[in-house]
Amino acid sequence: MADNDAVELIKQRINIVDLIGRYIPLRQLGNRFVAPCPFHQETKPSFNVTPDGRFYCFGCQKSGDIFSFMMEYHGLSFRDALEQLAQEAGVDLSRYQRRAKSAASGQRNTRKDLLLMYRLAQAHFVANLESPDGAACRSYMAERGIPNELATRFGLGWAKDSWHDLAGFLKTRGCDLNLAMEGGLLGKSAKTGRPYDPFRARLMFPIRTTASETIAFGGRIIDKASDSAKYINSQDSPIYKKGEHLYGLDLAAKAIRVHKKVYLTEGYMDVLTLHQFGFENAVGGLGTALTDQQVQRLMGYGPEIDLLYDGDNAGRKAAMAAAAKFLARGASVRVILQPEGEDIDSLLRGQGPDSFRDLCEKAKPGLRFCVETLLLAAPKDALEWCRSFIRSMQLPELVNPTIVYLARCLNFDEQSLRDGLAQDMVQGRPVQGAATPAAAAQPVAKTLPRIEREILRTAIRYPGHVMEIRDLGADILLKSPFSTALWQKILSEGEQAGYELEGEARTLWDSFRGLEAPPCSNPAAEIGALKKSLDKYLHSIQKSSFSAILRQSDAQGDFHTGMHVLDTLQEPLSEPKKNDQV
Repeated sequence: MADNDAVELIKQRINIVDLIGRYIPLRQLGNRFVAPCPFHQETKPSFNVTPDGRFYCFGCQKSGDIFSFMMEYHGLSFRDALEQLAQEAGVDLSRYQRRAKSAASGQRNTRKDLLLMYRLAQAHFVANLESPDGAACRSYMAERGIPNELATRFGLGWAKDSWHDLAGFLKTRGCDLNLAMEGGLLGKSAKTGRPYDPFRARLMFPIRTTASETIAFGGRIIDKASDSAKYINSQDSPIYKKGEHLYGLDLAAKAIRVHKKVYLTEGYMDVLTLHQFGFENAVGGLGTALTDQQVQRLMGYGPEIDLLYDGDNAGRKAAMAAAAKFLARGASVRVILQPEGEDIDSLLRGQGPDSFRDLCEKAKPGLRFCVETLLLAAPKDALEWCRSFIRSMQLPELVNPTIVYLARCLNFDEQSLRDGLAQDMVQGRPVQGAATPAAAAQPVAKTLPRIEREILRTAIRYPGHVMEIRDLGADILLKSPFSTALWQKILSEGEQAGYELEGEARTLWDSFRGLEAPPCSNPAAEIGALKKSLDKYLHSIQKSSFSAILRQSDAQGDFHTGMHVLDTLQEPLSEPKKNDQV
């Protein structure tokens, strides 16, 4: 059986209304359920859920099924969403074998083995912390005010001051140490090629998925006299990309939904302290600048973002870059800077949660914070920042008011900002939200030849019949890069193709399969209609080709070829009858 069979079984067992209703309050309206959309800021109930297994937002046009919702809402990959929903539905995925290349199967086995090793490693670090060897770490945690309950909730552990403690433990459990090195759990000696423990004498912070699977670690040195880096983090691996995850999101997700707000801070300890003092809607970055993937993931959880950064120059710079990423996507973002010489930990422990609440009350709206920071910069640098920011904006309706606001606050001429954007477009650089009317009116999907659009429409509506559509000769008529790429995606992924599409391809998919589209209930009739269109189209091409040959042979005096072509044109070419036209 294939993954598609598992997907369909899970859909049968999990009611979409019940699933989505756990995360947002649905209200029944006739035979559908409505609510404000969780994927964009609004108050009107434009988000619709139907008992037949679909959701659709009339505001932002997001749509899909239970898998699409879990992927968008929790920032999951399709595979992660499949595994979570399969567990809930009681579907054993091990019984289902995907019809794919053996390499794909190998990748799944690699992921499974690495997850097991990370799970074993976390348990080992926890055991180390509780052992006599963990006394120094326990003392450090007590000094920092980390109670046992908090340590247990976050799965904190201790990496011994040893080069081979973890490697030896994994070996006794029969783990593949070469895979552990590939997966970033162990280091590899440049001299001997042998494995070693990259985390030594450190307080360990497991980094987990929203399904609470440990996929990486962060480690903090506890010896103040040590000249080692204060924090080190797991490298990217087959199961972990640091730019895609956020520390503590697995524990913060529920509180974020309740409070409609997320606190984003920079460090592990800040997240722990915020949770300890009741601010459980807090998450942290993972040692890198905020990425687009992290921004997108957070926006799927909470409509309001509060950035918690240090008040020094580095903190202000990081806060400005992060604010710009959220603002470019239309998010409501505020910046909370810590007083000079203070951080989250010292503020909460020294002055209590009320002082933090007072600080939050004084938070500055993101764009205002950026403007105030730019007023301290050189005019040339400020102008370049404004142009770069406007280029990054993804909501066209916000471009003009943003230009007006920035020009007024920074004493720039509006035209100087617009001229910069126009120059970018001349040089071929993309300008989000500032496309010309002609470009905006001509998306790639709408400029496709009619026959290509018909082929894609039928393939999208009935991906299970794509081989039948291919046998009609449809694929050879797809010429544009957009069409051929989407066709190959459907050909290789089938029904699952829609889960990973973005941009115009996603829009086209939704237009043919969303709530506004006719039900996909008659594949024979629609594929039959496509066959008639293909016959008609191929006949017209064949006739045009013969006519061109006739003109060419006549001009060259090749009357024999001309007569053969004329004879051929007299033969029936399977031309559709008038009443067969579609």
